[in-house]
Amino acid sequence: MAKKTIAEPSIDFDYDIVDPDATDQYGMRYPVAQWYNGQQALKAIGGVQYSGGVVLPAKYLSGGVIPDGWEAGAVTFRSGTDEPAVTTRNIVFAPIRTRFRFFAKQGEEVVYYPRHAFAAGANMRGHLQALCAIQGMDEPIVVTFKGKASQAFEALLKDFDMRVIHSANRTAPKGKLLPRYAFWMSVAPGAHTKVGAPGHESVVTLPTLSLPAEITREYLMSCYVGRENLERFQEWYRQADAWAKEWNQDLFDEGVN
Repeated sequence: MAKKTIAEPSIDFDYDIVDPDATDQYGMRYPVAQWYNGQQALKAIGGVQYSGGVVLPAKYLSGGVIPDGWEAGAVTFRSGTDEPAVTTRNIVFAPIRTRFRFFAKQGEEVVYYPRHAFAAGANMRGHLQALCAIQGMDEPIVVTFKGKASQAFEALLKDFDMRVIHSANRTAPKGKLLPRYAFWMSVAPGAHTKVGAPGHESVVTLPTLSLPAEITREYLMSCYVGRENLERFQEWYRQADAWAKEWNQDLFDEGVN
C-alpha cells in the first residue's frame, strides 16, 4: 500500500482566512525568571545564592549573551536541583504588566485561585508575575515572586507609583498620564529575615526599592526610559493583554504557567 502523505501548501499557510473569533486566545509565552531568597548558609559561595536577587535560567539567553550586570553560573535551588543560570543582585527594570493568583497544596497537587477567591486558613500563598522590560535585554521577560516576596513586591510597586509616577504626572496634559513602565526602577534584596509561624519559619531576602529621599526633576529624567523605549513598551503592554488575564479564571490547576 502506498504511503499517504500530507499535501504541502502551494504557497503558504492560509493566514488570510483565519477568524480570530473562531480561535482560542492564549497569552504570549515569555522567558521566566524568579526572585531568589538568599541562604545564609551559602555565605562562602557568595553571589545571589547568599544575598538573594533574580535568577534567569540560561536556556532563555539570546545567543548565550550575558547582559551587563548579570553573572553566569549554576544556581542551587531549595529543592536541591542545580540549573545553569544568569543572576543579578540589583535588577533595573520597567514593570509593564502584572498578574496575581493564590496557590495551595491539596494532597499532592497544587491548586491555583484568583485573587478574589482567597480563603483565610486555607494556607494559600501569593504568586505574582511581572512582565518587565529589563535594562540590557532586547525582549521582555517575566519575573515571578512567591509568598512573602509577592507581598513585598506589590507594596514596592505602590510606593513607586506614589512617589515616582505621581510626581512625573503632576504636569502631564489631560489624558496623557505616563504609565509605570515609563521609568526604570531599581530593586535589590533586603537583609536575611525570618518569617512564618513558629515551627514553619523560613529566611527570606525580600525585594527592596532603591529611591532617593527626594524625587527631583533631575532624578525623574535620569530614570525615564526615553521615547523609543516608551513606544516599544506600549506595544509590549498591548501584546500581553491575554497573558495578563489568564489568571482571572475562578479555578485552575498547575497546567497554566
